Amino acid sequence: YWAESAEAFTSVHLESGLIGISGASSPENAGKLLNVIASHFAKLAQVPVEEVELSRAKNMLKCNVLTQLESRIVLFEDIGRQVLSYGFRETPEEVCQRIDRVSASDIQELIKTAMLKPPSIACIGDDTSQVSDYESIVRWF
Repeated sequence: YWAESAEAFTSVHLESGLIGISGASSPENAGKLLNVIASHFAKLAQVPVEEVELSRAKNMLKCNVLTQLESRIVLFEDIGRQVLSYGFRETPEEVCQRIDRVSASDIQELIKTAMLKPPSIACIGDDTSQVSDYESIVRWF
């Protein structure tokens, strides 16, 4: 396989947040990886996520959240983050209910909103020659 890893991430705060995809590949495939990531964002804005894919993602997210909260360190960090960001703490059950309420159209609208501004892009490595320049990448969106 030419991609070594690819993973979606989010960082949610009270009135802002960050959503993205990070990935790793060999230098000769870095441009291809960036193109695939950009294509997925564009597709999410145009075509709703399929229900089976959305259900699978919700189940995986709930599993990850609940598993992480088994660690006291992560639990305390989560409590602190929620209280600082929102002023209160949601129980794990409430978090799972919120996850279950997410719809394909919610995801589509989120991506459309995120794509109203130019993307933030970072490329790290000894050879980034296969990655397009930032101005070219911005035109993809």
